[in-house]
Amino acid sequence: MQSFVNKVRLLLAVLLLSSSSFLHVCGQSSRRDSLRSLLQTSKNQDTNKVILLNDLAYQSYSYSVKDFNTYSQQALLLSEKLSYRRGQAVAYKNMALFYMLIHGDVTSLKYLNASLSIFSSLKDSANIAGVVNYIGCFYASVKDYKKALPYFLRSETILGERQNPIRYTIWSNTGACYEDLKQYGKASLYYDRIKKHADKSKDYRWIVTSLYQTASLQMARQQFDQALSMGNQALGIIQSQNVSPREAQIIYMLMGDLAFKFKDYQQARKFYQLCESSLTKLGSREDLSLIFYKNHLLDSIAGNFQSALGNLKKYQLIKDSVINQNKNQIIALYDVKYEVDQNEAKTTRLIAEKNTDDKVIFYQRLIIGVALLGLFVIIFALLRLRKLNDKLQDLNYKIARQNTELEEANSVKTKIFSVIAHDLRSPFAEFVGILELTEHQLISQEEITGLLPSINRTVRSTMGMMDNLLIWSKKQMNGVQINPENIDLAGLVSDGIEKLQTQVSKKNLIVTTSHLEKTSGWADAEMIRIVIRNLLSNAVKFTAPQGSIRIESYNSDKEVILTIKDSGVGLSPVQLNQLFSLHIQSTKGTQNESGTGLGLTICRDLIELNNGSIRAESVLGQGSTFYVSLPLQKQL
Repeated sequence: MQSFVNKVRLLLAVLLLSSSSFLHVCGQSSRRDSLRSLLQTSKNQDTNKVILLNDLAYQSYSYSVKDFNTYSQQALLLSEKLSYRRGQAVAYKNMALFYMLIHGDVTSLKYLNASLSIFSSLKDSANIAGVVNYIGCFYASVKDYKKALPYFLRSETILGERQNPIRYTIWSNTGACYEDLKQYGKASLYYDRIKKHADKSKDYRWIVTSLYQTASLQMARQQFDQALSMGNQALGIIQSQNVSPREAQIIYMLMGDLAFKFKDYQQARKFYQLCESSLTKLGSREDLSLIFYKNHLLDSIAGNFQSALGNLKKYQLIKDSVINQNKNQIIALYDVKYEVDQNEAKTTRLIAEKNTDDKVIFYQRLIIGVALLGLFVIIFALLRLRKLNDKLQDLNYKIARQNTELEEANSVKTKIFSVIAHDLRSPFAEFVGILELTEHQLISQEEITGLLPSINRTVRSTMGMMDNLLIWSKKQMNGVQINPENIDLAGLVSDGIEKLQTQVSKKNLIVTTSHLEKTSGWADAEMIRIVIRNLLSNAVKFTAPQGSIRIESYNSDKEVILTIKDSGVGLSPVQLNQLFSLHIQSTKGTQNESGTGLGLTICRDLIELNNGSIRAESVLGQGSTFYVSLPLQKQL
């Protein structure tokens, strides 16, 4: 599975947060209640009621998506009836935000263009800048940040030197866009402007916004401790103030993601539950899908794979519903095409009934016009359908990959439990038996001394299995830290041989090395030590008594290659093909030595983490050769 969410902040959350402060939303339920009371007592169907409906719609934004849409629709219908153009423009802008909020629907752009046209005719620069800013928000909501940025910059230019609160909206969204483009220096400049305004205004919503932006940028820069400090300050403010669900859920999401980063999964689940509660109040289904996905990750980590699969299905169900809504738009386009075809047939029949040249020419032109219109509709529909199909295929691929990874994780969990239950438990059971015999003086000192070599081998084998299990588990939890340095291959190989000297001597194996002193690589020394130990251990394990093992190295282009060749039992083509996968079964050595079956998988993972590669050649009954490639030593 993808390493738990590469980027913690969501652009849509930034848009929603900025809306609560930047776009003139009061964010207080008392304000919304007073507007509702005014609406109930308002009897006149005039422009004042349009203004009231638009204002109430916007105040409902942070509390109920349903109310937001309802009041916007009512404002649009009344303003159209009254021919009140400014009221229409504001209603169009609100409805654009609604469609943007639901799932980045392209209908949002239609309403924004209508709003922009009216405000342009009214020469209202502030609202023109606001609509252009919204267009940037739309492209950002569909993650087209390169296309969004010019609109944010243009909206700032349109506003010029005018002192208008929309300026802070534009700064915030511009900074967020730069952050998503990974231009953190420019993002920081815009966020600093917001912080200065927050410090000056003393408005808690601006302060929370600034803290959130700072924490988001620090997370992007991997400064998680500083981000947590900012997040805790923001959390303290929202818990002491009467904030809207939309404002609260963004901070809860931030704190949940930070807890996730610190591997405090219990705390992460707590914040995600608070976020889910706020989103449920809002009725924001698409945002809820993100919570289901995060719960899916938490359940996977906890080993609760049934719950993880359930949350993944909930997440996918919402995503599929969004795609189906987009498909309905394509169906509507085909309905238009059908009507065009019907009109074309009707026109053809009319032409056949006419006898004069003038009428024939007229209907011929009409047919051409209708045909061109129909062709345009078909082309547009096909392009739209292709785009949706591409998105659907990509989504299906991701789902299939996630299901495969989930099944593989479950398989690995079963394998680990099997290892713990048998391969690790058995040695401890032997130790307990020996201790009980010693405690009850049922075994002599000479017999204990005779058992020590066997106990030593068992302890070393068990420690090796434990090391492999711990390394593999740590890597699955993304806890492996790489510390590359110039490594001495000769020393690492010598150390590995020394630790296996007892087994080598017992089997009377011949171990030789060549050219190791002349080569060195650039990698994490401890990781390569583990790789060499596993490869040498396998060579000893699968080589019969009086066999041979040869280790040598040489430089090739920009890498150093280490080879470990044994005269052991070798591998079949099927075994060789599955050698580095988690599906290969552990096999006993030539003297019944045991293992976990994870060793070569760990070797591959550790080598790849160090920008290297590993491969094997083998013939059944004739031995095996492993090739490890690492970057050459760096000149310090």
